Amino acid sequence: MNPQFSIIVPTVDNFSHVQELISSINSQTLLPQEIIIADSSSSNEIEDGLKIIETTVPIIYLRVGRAYAFDRFLNYFSSLSIFSGIFKTQYSTGRAYPYEASNAGAKIARHEWLAFLDATTIPINTWLKDYCNFIYLHECDVVFGNTTYCAETKFQKILRASTYGQIGHETAPGSIITKANFLDGHEIMEGVRSGGDVAWRNDLKESFRCFIPSKPYLKYSNLSKKILPALKKTFIYQIYGSLIDIQHNIKDLYLGLALMLGIIIAPKWNYIVGWDSPLFIPHITKVFFISILLISASTFIVNRAVFRRFASKSPLINFFKIAIFIMTSYSIYNWNALVAQWVEDSIWYFPHITKIFILSIMLASFAYRGIYFPLKNKIELSYLFPLNWILVGALGIALDIVKAPGYLLGGMMASFIRHKK
Repeated sequence: MNPQFSIIVPTVDNFSHVQELISSINSQTLLPQEIIIADSSSSNEIEDGLKIIETTVPIIYLRVGRAYAFDRFLNYFSSLSIFSGIFKTQYSTGRAYPYEASNAGAKIARHEWLAFLDATTIPINTWLKDYCNFIYLHECDVVFGNTTYCAETKFQKILRASTYGQIGHETAPGSIITKANFLDGHEIMEGVRSGGDVAWRNDLKESFRCFIPSKPYLKYSNLSKKILPALKKTFIYQIYGSLIDIQHNIKDLYLGLALMLGIIIAPKWNYIVGWDSPLFIPHITKVFFISILLISASTFIVNRAVFRRFASKSPLINFFKIAIFIMTSYSIYNWNALVAQWVEDSIWYFPHITKIFILSIMLASFAYRGIYFPLKNKIELSYLFPLNWILVGALGIALDIVKAPGYLLGGMMASFIRHKK
């Protein structure tokens, strides 16, 4: 028995990748019944190109939007009543994010099983056949994609080493699920550019029997080729991901690090900016700690009074984590005053303990990002040494820094995000 498949491909302005993907699909050992291209390109290049492309598998073209500069931003303003007269006719649909395009494609699919791909994610030729076997061998409802990331240029190799490595990653592209189950309240989250696929997989794991293959079946071929686009993409994706109920531990870690930095800087702020500076803040240490208490209390109250429940990541748990972090950092910062009482001959006295503490964290972070993290993700030792580990570590830290606003926002908003289940 061979299941009938509809392949869903969201895309925007990348016809060359669509061509390569369609060629790959046509070389599958088990052919699907249709390919649905959900397109929101700024031009008609993909629509026109699909009319003359050679394919064994029927292609259904679905226009789900038309991209233009700042489309999502302008559409937001057009939805406001005071601007409706200005924007309504001039700015129409705009682009559909990949999750929205995937959902739209799934709704018009004509076959029992949905298989999701991305225009830049190419499956091996046994992908569908092996995934069919997984359904019956493991008696599962969902099979997730397992994707590796390709790198050709020097920068792409450094970027891959500092992020994905050479191991397979669980992904939404490559995943299969029945149309009935997908449309039964398990569509991918819309309105966000990133993170929705993670939330979607988490939702499916709670609802169905899911399986992830042990080996990669897909290759992603669109890593950024320059540092600025890589940093920009990471920043934008993390901002969107900040307001989704995912990555709790990382968000808590970033929030804790920010609080630790605040604890170190706050008592010396007026000394740093100057007592006569317009940036002088009276009683800044008291203000800082009272603000933390008020924020923690407000999240607890809102979570109970408005949402009327404790989230799975309770604000009380987060509060205790942060409190431990604060106490540890404050103890180190005041070690010589509290323990050694500024007696330099004491065995408990550590000169420059705060500087040593911060420097140790920085060096540990660099070693982690440049050596441990890549090795854990199967990057070869011969590639990292003698010098590439420095570039990998520097890029990894740069990516972590641009992620910080999103993670901080997510950490602060965690108690206000309604959990799906």
